[in-house]
Amino acid sequence: MAYEVKDDRIPFTRQYVSMIIIAICIVVMILQYLDYFFGSGTLLIEYAFVPSEFLRGEKLWTIFTSMFMHGDFVHILMNMWFFYVVADNCEKKFGHILFLITYLASGIFATFLHAITTVIAGMFSPALGTLLLDIPSLGASGAIFGIIAAYGILFPDTKLALLANPLGGTGTVSRTVKASYFVAIYLITEVTYGIYAIIDPIRLGSSTAHWAHVGGALIGAIVAFIYKAYDENKKKK
Repeated sequence: MAYEVKDDRIPFTRQYVSMIIIAICIVVMILQYLDYFFGSGTLLIEYAFVPSEFLRGEKLWTIFTSMFMHGDFVHILMNMWFFYVVADNCEKKFGHILFLITYLASGIFATFLHAITTVIAGMFSPALGTLLLDIPSLGASGAIFGIIAAYGILFPDTKLALLANPLGGTGTVSRTVKASYFVAIYLITEVTYGIYAIIDPIRLGSSTAHWAHVGGALIGAIVAFIYKAYDENKKKK
């Protein structure tokens, strides 16, 4: 986990879209728990993304709804923490509408890329092909990685403090790094794990959709580079 060394103190009026997204994710998580313990238990089945269903043209809405769902408390805590750290700066920079479009586009493409790479992984492991395609995926991380990538491009010199074992230890700062370095290392790690997950998903033993992270980051980076070029060109005029 990480946080900005210097708090920018961006007012709520400049970041209310990101706060609404966090609120929606929390409400959906509560509804998931209520449905699991007291309801029919079908919320996950109906709204989580299953690659095989989507590729058959079924439950197409799940490519959208799944990005507001999470697997458990730790999952949503980690996602919302990273989102909270980077979202305010990006929303202030992009403006509310472009920020929301970037978030949603990153999440949708992230889930789509996850489906495609799952098919490719099945080619490397034919015995696992059907199983991999039937595993539900959910979470906001693909959309959040889009914002993280944009953050690293738009605010490359912002200092981030990395926490050492925040959930199981003292939560002390292990080191301070620039946002560009943090994002670059994070994405290289995701690509590495993603390649390994395609070649040998069983040995990797991870339930993380690494290519969803990469897909989301790709969209966020494209938007950020275009915006940065446009903004710099406008300043020269």
